[in-house]
Amino acid sequence: MPTHWNPLGENWIDLGLGAFLEKRMDYAHLATENFGKVKVPTLRDVDLRPTEDFVKAYGHNGFFKSLKEITHFYSTRDMLPICGEFGVPGVTCWPEPEFAATVNTDELGRLALTDEMEDAIVAFMETLSDGFAP
Repeated sequence: MPTHWNPLGENWIDLGLGAFLEKRMDYAHLATENFGKVKVPTLRDVDLRPTEDFVKAYGHNGFFKSLKEITHFYSTRDMLPICGEFGVPGVTCWPEPEFAATVNTDELGRLALTDEMEDAIVAFMETLSDGFAP
């Protein structure tokens, strides 16, 4: 990112809803408890693309480039260590969360899905298109 858009570069942390709220005088008092929270999008048309070779980005920061990658992340996030200098994300480790306080550890992270189970979930999500074409 150009520095005029992101002056902190790799040190920038997405504070999500809290960052928006702290700039609003009428809601600033709610900012701290909402730092790091992001809206979860619908799964409708989750894999719809304008062209076959179009690369989609998943996750609040676009880190994942396929449904398989993000499904694998949600399955193994808490089973692999935080990446060190030589770790391979998704294989031997996962990057440290930007805002650990909002990580959902109750429903995700240690699902231990097999590769076949992950593929089945992806296949299901690929069917969630309503067929609407503008």
